[in-house]
Amino acid sequence: MLAALGGKPVMTEGDVAPWPHIVDEDRRAVLRAMDDATPWHWPMDSVLELESAWSETTGMPHVLAANSGTAALHMAVAAAGVEPGDEVIVPADTFLATASCVLQANAVPVFVDTDPVTMNIDPDKISERVTDRTRAIIAVDLNGLPADYDRLREVADRHGLTLIEDAAQAHGATYRGRPVGSLADLSAASLNGSKTLSALGEGGLFATRDAEAHRLARRVLMFGEELTGQGRDYNARIMGWNYRIDVLAAAFARSQLSRLPAMTAVREANGAALTDALRDIPGLRPPVVPRDRTHVYFFYPLLVDPEEYGLADVPVAAFRDAVLKAVGAEGLGIMRWQHQPVPAQTLFQERRGYGKGCPWTCGHARPGCEYRAQEYPVALDVCERRLVLGQSFSSLGPPNGVDTMARFADVFTKVMIDERDALIGLVRDEAVRAG
Repeated sequence: MLAALGGKPVMTEGDVAPWPHIVDEDRRAVLRAMDDATPWHWPMDSVLELESAWSETTGMPHVLAANSGTAALHMAVAAAGVEPGDEVIVPADTFLATASCVLQANAVPVFVDTDPVTMNIDPDKISERVTDRTRAIIAVDLNGLPADYDRLREVADRHGLTLIEDAAQAHGATYRGRPVGSLADLSAASLNGSKTLSALGEGGLFATRDAEAHRLARRVLMFGEELTGQGRDYNARIMGWNYRIDVLAAAFARSQLSRLPAMTAVREANGAALTDALRDIPGLRPPVVPRDRTHVYFFYPLLVDPEEYGLADVPVAAFRDAVLKAVGAEGLGIMRWQHQPVPAQTLFQERRGYGKGCPWTCGHARPGCEYRAQEYPVALDVCERRLVLGQSFSSLGPPNGVDTMARFADVFTKVMIDERDALIGLVRDEAVRAG
């Protein structure tokens, strides 16, 4: 019997280890940083060590640690020279920060639909969105899978655009042998506690090969000041922010980074094992990993397919919500993520921005910009069908291994094969409840 109907759950509390995986080495690193933090000075040694280690990992010579991935994205947009009224291409299906960092520059996000296989931005649909105001493209390594950067580079070069990588969900992944964080002109990564490289709290990393872009990003990081290495002169050259990372977060992230290759290997093995186990379960579409890249499964996305389950007459949402309820009741952490494409969110539908409609009404932007959700049919479909495992609640990271993935698969086997008729009953109930 389904646990949602009173049966015994497949999994119990403690079957899945949470993320991040914390070891004594991490604890010692944070304590050392605490001891070194007085007298207070900037930058702290732990911050410099994190920046140096990320530079070595990615091969990007210029790195800045920030207090969030959102801050690092804003720094990248500013370093790309984006100004008021400029336009930046962003994916329609992503987290808000990929688009809001453009608004922070008083510029305008222009959205592009999703590749139905990888769930990343579709390179073939970018050129139709480029105007004479377009300055950059932001690609996202969504769920832990790198975007198609060689094709993106060709589009960017053809139009003379800066290419920015949002690597927030994919530390450790590779594209054609190259590491995430190094795949564009500028990159930004999140160190949020749930990420594959975690600061336990919040943090971010900006990286570039260009010394001038590094200088501009550093101004944004530090109150608009020009840091010469000789101390602060307290003279803001531009509008800047306080985006400095917390020293303890930097120390924790640096310690985790030393184990990133090993943790990545576990994630890749877990994801492959889970996909293998779920491949023949009807009504589910596991993630696809192209041969030229690797996936680190920050999220393990599943697209539900009631048509394949023999329920073509049932709304996708009813099937999705029934699966969500049934799987969750079996003790496996599962959730929806991004219920709608970003351009469908209220911020972009009402375009209030900073107030009085800025940046869209500030006099620099191209007039007539509107956001219509129906222009992104693939993103709409993905958002309607998607459920995710991963993050902290059903982590594919260590110390969980392939035996844990087998338990994940046992849940879906019970829900969608062994108790198929009971699940169909839940689906019908969800459809009636939705009207």
